[in-house]
Amino acid sequence: MRWLLLVSGLLLVALAQQDPEPSFQTTAEIERRGKKIVVVKTGPDNPPAIIELRDLYGGVITGLDPEKKTLRLGEQVFTTDNLTRFWQEGKVAQFTDLKVGQQVRLEAAEQNDGSLKAFDIRIGGRPEGSSLTRSLFADPPPFRVQITFGEDARAFGAIARVEQVREVNDYVFMTGGTARYIEEEDRLELDLKPAPRAVEVQQGRSKAWGSRLDYDNQSGDARVAGPIELERAGDKPLQGSAQRMIYNVDDEILRLFGGIKLVQDGRTSTAESAVVREKDRVAYLYGSKDRPVRSQNKDGFVEGTRVLYNLDTSDVVVLEGVKGEFQDP
Repeated sequence: MRWLLLVSGLLLVALAQQDPEPSFQTTAEIERRGKKIVVVKTGPDNPPAIIELRDLYGGVITGLDPEKKTLRLGEQVFTTDNLTRFWQEGKVAQFTDLKVGQQVRLEAAEQNDGSLKAFDIRIGGRPEGSSLTRSLFADPPPFRVQITFGEDARAFGAIARVEQVREVNDYVFMTGGTARYIEEEDRLELDLKPAPRAVEVQQGRSKAWGSRLDYDNQSGDARVAGPIELERAGDKPLQGSAQRMIYNVDDEILRLFGGIKLVQDGRTSTAESAVVREKDRVAYLYGSKDRPVRSQNKDGFVEGTRVLYNLDTSDVVVLEGVKGEFQDP
C-alpha cells in the first residue's frame, strides 16, 4: 500500500477550429499490488476539489472549557469553532454533548499560532493512525467524477471522497448529490443523495448502477449498494437486477448478491448469488436446494444449485443439482 499521491495532471484539449488550450484535472491516486485506483475530477473547477490534511488524536477528555470551547486530552488542548463537526453514534452532536471522561477521536491541525484546532470530534471513537489526507471531489452535470480500478473497470458518480489513514488503509466513497463551495471557510459542503443509479460501474460490455460505492484498499473490494441494475451490450442484450454488488480489483470479477434476475433473448434466469467473469464472457449462478437457480424460456426450464451462463448467447449449463422440464416440439 502506498501513501496517497495527489496529482494535478495537465491535459491538452483540442477545440474545433481553435488552438489547443490547457485543462487541468485534479486526481487522487492509490496503489494496490501494482494496480492503480485513480479518482479524477472531470468537470470545471467550480466547485473546486478540496484537500484536507489532518492529524489524528485520541484519548479520554480530561478537561473542558465551555466559554472558550476548548477540550483537553492529557496535556494537549484543542480549540473548536463553527467549522468543528461533532458526532456521536453516527449522529450530529454539539460541544455541550462532550463530558470529562469520554473517549474521543479527533481530527486536528496545528494553526499558525501553534494551537491545535479540532475539525472533527467523534465521541466514543478511536484513531487508527497518526494522520490522514482527505480529498473531496464533486462534478455538476453533465460531468461526473471518475474512478478507474486498474485498467479493467471504471466507476462514475457526482461526489467522491478519498481518505487515507497513513500507514493503515485507503478508502474511497462515491455517491450522488451536490456540493457548494464556501469560499470564506475554504470548505466544500456536500449534500449526499445515495439514490438509485447514483453510481455507475463499467467493465467491458457490462454496466451496473447502484446507490453508493465504498472501496477498501486493504481488501481490494469495491462494494456497491443497491438496488443494482445491470445492462450488457451485444447481439443479444442483457438486462438484470440484484440487491448488491462487489467488484474485486485483484481478480477483476463482479459478484452479485440477493434476488438476482437476468433477462436475455427470451430467457429469464434467477439466482441467489452470481460471479460475473466479463473477460471470459460467462457468469456462474448459485442457488441452494431450497432456492435453486432457475432458467426459463418458451421451451421450458432448467434448475440447479450451480449454473454456467453464457453472457453472449444466454445459453445455460447446469453444473450441479440438475432438474428440468421442456415442452414437446
